[in-house]
Amino acid sequence: MTHHLLVHALTMAQELEAKGFLGTVGKIAAATVVFFIAIGLVIGLLLGYFIGRSVGRRQGPRA
Repeated sequence: MTHHLLVHALTMAQELEAKGFLGTVGKIAAATVVFFIAIGLVIGLLLGYFIGRSVGRRQGPRA
């Protein structure tokens, strides 16, 4: 009976450790995705601004 309890406790500890590791990996992956999306948005805004200026579209007549 004691052996069974020890095996069960060890299995439970390994399961909790695996869940913690996967949770950490998931958080890192999510942060990486958000980081790259943010970088892409900033680069897209900068490209759009400079391309818009180079094309020369004006908002209205210049005095």
